[in-house]
Amino acid sequence: MSSKMPRQFPSPTANGDPFDGIPTDVTFQIMGFETSEEKTSGQEKEVMLGEVTAHKVILGAFSPVFKRGFFGPVKDVKDVILVKQTTLEAFQLMINFVYNRDIDWNIMTVLELYDGVNLAEKYGLPSLMEEIKINIENIPLTLEGLMDVAHPAAQFVQFPAVSDALLIKCAKFLKEKLATSPKILKYVANLSGSGQEVTIVKLLSLMDKQDCENCRQVECQNGKVLDRPDIFTLGCKLAANRECTAYWGVNGGGFTQHVFTVVAIHTQTVTLTGNQNHTQSPHPIVSGNIPTFVYNCD
Repeated sequence: MSSKMPRQFPSPTANGDPFDGIPTDVTFQIMGFETSEEKTSGQEKEVMLGEVTAHKVILGAFSPVFKRGFFGPVKDVKDVILVKQTTLEAFQLMINFVYNRDIDWNIMTVLELYDGVNLAEKYGLPSLMEEIKINIENIPLTLEGLMDVAHPAAQFVQFPAVSDALLIKCAKFLKEKLATSPKILKYVANLSGSGQEVTIVKLLSLMDKQDCENCRQVECQNGKVLDRPDIFTLGCKLAANRECTAYWGVNGGGFTQHVFTVVAIHTQTVTLTGNQNHTQSPHPIVSGNIPTFVYNCD
């Protein structure tokens, strides 16, 4: 499936890229470690995996991290920037997404998608996070390849909004395909010594659990605050956080009866509709260092 960001960029040029011919002004050198079968030294050699070029103003327009880095009080004036702890493919994915270029999600592995999740969080790109989450949740499952999907999800527990939903999906699939205890035990036995034992135990524990239809978490988060953009999901029902008096006023300022529905997710705000006002309005995710909303899963 190919995907583009819904943005109003200039009309494409003949080759399809509206920025073609405009000189880039920053080059990212993606660094990694060279793998070799020869063990002549105890240390791996750091090498450049490749380069990605871009325009500072474009990146700064869509990422608060790049905006601070390129245009803030302590801006980075270098034209060549080293990037570590990621892959060339993941960084190129992020740049392609920002530039509204076609992305073939079908050719990406689960690990590559999680590398993208890591970059989306690092650079403050909730729309990229949501797009990757949708594509991860739509990955087709087979018994033969199930652990290739579930095992990375179990390892990236720092991204519960993505991993929890994927693990639940894998657990449900396993239950549907192996409906009897003997089949399940045989499947588990075949994984002995694979290094994936903890993951299969996790799937077994989730087989009979249902994720909340609203917050989409294994354990319902009703009444709990949402303090960062990546845990908001489209269509989720929210309520005003009464503790956020800086925004709602004392005791919720009369908004306690409102049920909000998420219709768009941005870097620092979310666009919502309300049950008592059908117009779409942006609201801050955090106000006065206090989260503005709580889950309303009732």
